Amino acid sequence: MTIDISKVNEHWIYQSNKLIEASYTLTVLEQKLIRLLASMIKKDDEDFTEYEFKTKELIKLLNTSDSRFYRDIDTITDLLMQRVIKIKDINTGYFEKYHWVDIAKYKNGTLKLKINKELKPFYLSLDWYTKYQLKNIMQFKSTYSFRLYELLKQYENIGYRLLIIDKLRDLLDINKDQYAKYANLKQKVINIAVNEINKNTDLSIEFEELKDGRKVISIRFIIKSNGNNNTKNQINIAEVEEIELKDSLIEQTQMIFNRHKITKFEAKKILVAAKNDIEIVKQKYEIICHANNIKNIVGSTIQAIKENWQDKKQENTNTFNSFKQRQYNFKELEKQLLGWK
Repeated sequence: MTIDISKVNEHWIYQSNKLIEASYTLTVLEQKLIRLLASMIKKDDEDFTEYEFKTKELIKLLNTSDSRFYRDIDTITDLLMQRVIKIKDINTGYFEKYHWVDIAKYKNGTLKLKINKELKPFYLSLDWYTKYQLKNIMQFKSTYSFRLYELLKQYENIGYRLLIIDKLRDLLDINKDQYAKYANLKQKVINIAVNEINKNTDLSIEFEELKDGRKVISIRFIIKSNGNNNTKNQINIAEVEEIELKDSLIEQTQMIFNRHKITKFEAKKILVAAKNDIEIVKQKYEIICHANNIKNIVGSTIQAIKENWQDKKQENTNTFNSFKQRQYNFKELEKQLLGWK
């Protein structure tokens, strides 16, 4: 099926919110090709189709040079076939991985592509989804602009989105060795992406840095719409705040267990036992850290919470043996994380 792409910029892209929250890496050119394919899919389609694109038209749409495209087309399609999406369940730690593309063929000036059939749940028969027009992202020059735009577009009806720095890194597939200092992450990723979004899209973005002491721990993005693009999957603000509260408590619990590196799933189990009272978690963890012969830190902490263990000797201390614990005002931090301050 050869596609006339002269008016493709007006096409709408519909994506499951799970796909938007997934972690993956694509180059700018690969991002555009994937979004172009997505724009071909109709929301009520029952299956994917193999689409054909005339390369001369494609080069113009992708805003790339003839020589580069023809030189790199083999490499581009190789990489596109290998790229992996990781969708992770924050509650269980389980994950699913998929390839983006099933088929890539190039012959006689025509490129044929087909999205992996395993991705059908993320593009077809959608309930919770985010939509936008292709033209909003085709001028991007930073690969991070695509991801940040979608992550914020998802929350357009809410008007803001709070992202803890580590979660933002995970979503953008930026490991801790890349832009290790926040100042570099801000300069090379966040500022560039926000500027591109403001210049090219239907969103206007500002952001606030939320700190613990001098350290930036999360960013609150303020999202304003340049048009009325309300979708039927508008999320209730109270539901969003509840989700963000749970996420922030999980992150805080992991910070408390700074000597043991617990998972998000383990943090959630501890919070359930403590009925989301972060101060109780902190107190019982201090007791466990001073106890002898503790082999299972998570299980022992949960037991200490349920049985309300007390340790008078350690009642007013903030040290774990010779290790000085960092001071946190968790109630104030929680207010900051949720944008209440």
